[in-house]
Amino acid sequence: MSDTNGRNRGLVSRFAEHTTSRRQLLRGVGAAGAATAARRSLVATGVASAAISGATAGRAQDAVTLRGIFLPATWGTITQQVFAPEYTEQTGVEVVIDLIGRDAIHDKMGTLFVAQDPSYDLFNVDYNWVPEFARAGHLVPMDDVLSAPETAGDDFLPRALDVARWEGVLYGIPQTVHPHILWYRKDLFDEAGRTPPATMQEWRETVEFFQGKEFGGQQVYGWAAQAARGFGNVHTWLTFLYSFGGDAFNWETMEPALTTPEATEATAFWADMMKFTPPGINDYTYDEVTNDAASGRLATCLQWSWGAFAVDNPESSQTVGKWEFVEVPAGTASVPHLAEWVISVSNYSQQREEAIKFIQWLESPENDVRQALLGGGDPVRTSSYANPELTEATVEGNPDLKRFRRYPVTLEAMETTQPRPLFPEEERWETTVSVPLHAIQLGEMTVEEGLAKAQDDVNRMMMELGYY
Repeated sequence: MSDTNGRNRGLVSRFAEHTTSRRQLLRGVGAAGAATAARRSLVATGVASAAISGATAGRAQDAVTLRGIFLPATWGTITQQVFAPEYTEQTGVEVVIDLIGRDAIHDKMGTLFVAQDPSYDLFNVDYNWVPEFARAGHLVPMDDVLSAPETAGDDFLPRALDVARWEGVLYGIPQTVHPHILWYRKDLFDEAGRTPPATMQEWRETVEFFQGKEFGGQQVYGWAAQAARGFGNVHTWLTFLYSFGGDAFNWETMEPALTTPEATEATAFWADMMKFTPPGINDYTYDEVTNDAASGRLATCLQWSWGAFAVDNPESSQTVGKWEFVEVPAGTASVPHLAEWVISVSNYSQQREEAIKFIQWLESPENDVRQALLGGGDPVRTSSYANPELTEATVEGNPDLKRFRRYPVTLEAMETTQPRPLFPEEERWETTVSVPLHAIQLGEMTVEEGLAKAQDDVNRMMMELGYY
């Protein structure tokens, strides 16, 4: 590791890890000044000189302006406040990034695409939208981007690329991945003489053991995960469904597979596990899970890998250095649900070539590492997970605590992780399935009743859509 990079690590850490709340992340509260300082320091010391093609470097493009819409989570924030200005300094191409919420991005893309509006060139895309917008012809195919020397694209995580494809064609370049992993409080486990669970049954025994116990005057609950109706409960339930060998569809017929023995076993196990969670779990989103983990209320949690930075934030977490990470416990196997964001180019952009050049630069091997150092999400390239800039990075003020100690587990999770059902109406599918799952959570339906309703509702939806 270079001395220059070592001197800048503290600055980068301070920018990246000063918040635990996703709501704060999505608003980008207070980040602008720190981001600008980080960018200027990195540029001044030469760390910002990530590889950029000879055709791009130094060219004057005074008339070119790229516009993009990104999620105002950490990776979108640093794209707006660090990387876009850097790119402008290096190339003369102005890059203007707007930050808006997830659902608003989806709605905005729909509105712009229907009008074939060229106002925006780049979009931060939740991967499950790729089939919807690609089928309609709204996104630029990007397989050639991977083969270009500027991208050096042969070490992208295979699963990260797989979920950005529709009918075999790539429509987005991955920016960040964060599969589910199991977080566990190592200090509590050590005190209780327990080992991290490897199977679902071991996990259930573990959460039952911890539920309601006091440690250091703090009442602890067995686990937590997103459970709010709408999408949170679906995203958590999918990890159980996949890990017990189930799936959402019979993909040969596109008929729902929600009442199979595997789906029933998975859902029954998930519903039983909900007994060992904090009060109010049925309204939990990312924020509540992360805040409970940081405050010391949880023994374990099923959470996105990326969010682990929040529990090591000395300004807001009471559990700095106390969390460790393992793969999702196995039912029949460990198959976590995947979260990932990609960058796509509008088919109506009048600056497609320049938009692709920016993506090539932003997602170069060097900048994949830099994004992670700035807190911008877990890397999308295999090589980054072995890069000493990341593997040797420590938490500010804790020289013995590795910032990215979750990475070996994250990389293992990326070998088996499964996405949401990849078909163009996936968003509608989530909304449909979430309702009976919520009823199961509340005890308003049995597992069998809820899955039967989900099966019927999805079957009706698929018939209306003309799948059969």
